[in-house]
Amino acid sequence: MSAIKPEVNEAIAEIRAGHPGHQVDFEPDGSGGAFVRIREIDLGPKYTPQVVWVGFQIGFQYPFADVYPHYFPAELRRTDGNGLGEAFHANNTFTRPTGSETAVMVSRRSNKRDPATETAAIKLAKVIEWVRSR
Repeated sequence: MSAIKPEVNEAIAEIRAGHPGHQVDFEPDGSGGAFVRIREIDLGPKYTPQVVWVGFQIGFQYPFADVYPHYFPAELRRTDGNGLGEAFHANNTFTRPTGSETAVMVSRRSNKRDPATETAAIKLAKVIEWVRSR
């Protein structure tokens, strides 16, 4: 198994720094990247559960590849009873070397991203804010 590349380790450190008090778990993906899960993210009262984990892979190509997609718990629902809406894909799987679980995938690709300015932490913040605003 390959070690996690320094750029990916730096991205994980930036995520941790941006979310003090949150548990950030990661595991190598075997090719220099890592699977990351951050816990206790509050999505606000529009969702149940309101406090969730978010998972994603930072690939070995980072920072030159987008961090995409992001996964949320399979039980994620809107409290108003409406569907989750565009870019939410239920019945997906967040797969890591230590296991897999059914999840809701959120598809928010950044096609014209600048690797110098859009880090994994910034992308995570954008995805969380986008979900909160739906």
